[in-house]
Amino acid sequence: MTQVMLVDDEDEICEFLAQVLRERCGLETDTALTGEKALELLEKKEYQLCVIDLKLATALTGLDVIAAIRERQPRARVVAMSGYIDIGMRQKAEHLGVTDFFEKPQDIQPDIFEMKVKALVQN
Repeated sequence: MTQVMLVDDEDEICEFLAQVLRERCGLETDTALTGEKALELLEKKEYQLCVIDLKLATALTGLDVIAAIRERQPRARVVAMSGYIDIGMRQKAEHLGVTDFFEKPQDIQPDIFEMKVKALVQN
């Protein structure tokens, strides 16, 4: 079964998207509200897909988490997610090998989020 790690510092968004991943996509999903928690999860399990909010309001940024995923689980597909992605941040994320970008709020509407995630895990 595909393992997904979802990282977002907004609890409501994290739980909402995790529910979509579990119920609509049938994916086993772990959530983290901080970059630090995400790193703990990476030590315990291998993920095929990681959805990471770039603008984490924690000591470790979304880019830090993505760099750690690339180092520890290089085969994982990584999606960067943000309400606003500036050019510099997007380039850094692309340099780290991000597979796709989801923009809030449009790409996290249940039908669109489900469609995009299913396309990522089927390829």
